[in-house]
Amino acid sequence: ASGPTAGPGVQVAAALLRRGDHIVLVREQRDGEEIWSIPGGGVERGELFQEAVIREVAEETGLRLAAVGPLACLVNTTSDRYPSTVVCTFECTDWDGDITVHDPDGKVTGAVLLPVEEAKKVLASSNASRPEIEPLLAYLEGAPAGRVWAYRDTEPVS
Repeated sequence: ASGPTAGPGVQVAAALLRRGDHIVLVREQRDGEEIWSIPGGGVERGELFQEAVIREVAEETGLRLAAVGPLACLVNTTSDRYPSTVVCTFECTDWDGDITVHDPDGKVTGAVLLPVEEAKKVLASSNASRPEIEPLLAYLEGAPAGRVWAYRDTEPVS
């Protein structure tokens, strides 16, 4: 009998860009829907999470990260569409530049700096998936940094 085989995994790097009591949200078109979330995207072959965060932030917001901050949360999901996905979200406070979107994927259509309280409302009403929003909202509400969240088909696994 053979053991389990490694499936195609997806690694995603995301940035919670904070400036005082404001954070940056991006608006993207996904499957014909407008979705609000934070900047981030797939880690490319040969790239480290921190390198992917810097690249994705530049592409989706035009902002330059001087440093990648600590891990805010890690989300592990599995579904039929994406058999094994790991999303690392880093809190980043050391950034500069003006918000301008030039997403080579053409998905991100806007980016905005919002007060955290307003951003939480936007995220809570976003059509993004539960694993994408729930850990982020919990972190913004004070959940400890570095918590690992797990979901199977958008349902939490304890």
